Amino acid sequence: CLTVIDAWGFTYKTNMVWIKDKFGMGYHYRGRHEHLLLGTKGKGRLPAATEKWESVIFAPRGEHSEKPKILYDIIEAAYPNCKYLELFARNTRKGWMSWGDEI
Repeated sequence: CLTVIDAWGFTYKTNMVWIKDKFGMGYHYRGRHEHLLLGTKGKGRLPAATEKWESVIFAPRGEHSEKPKILYDIIEAAYPNCKYLELFARNTRKGWMSWGDEI
């Protein structure tokens, strides 16, 4: 993912971890978390202190590969009036560009 972020001209900034309420089947480990990588383009503003969240989010699992709504809400609150892109998306969301093979 970091290679894609760089190749598309984004700058990697930070990450969050989504801890799920149930674990999956897995191949090596029975995964119960996913990483959210944040990359930016241009000179956007930094989030205000009231818009900063902890780097770990606890939220229930939805459908296969579906991300919890709170993750979108966090990003939109921290970076209002921006363009948003989700890779490996499961659904579309108003105001977001969604890319994935399961849309």
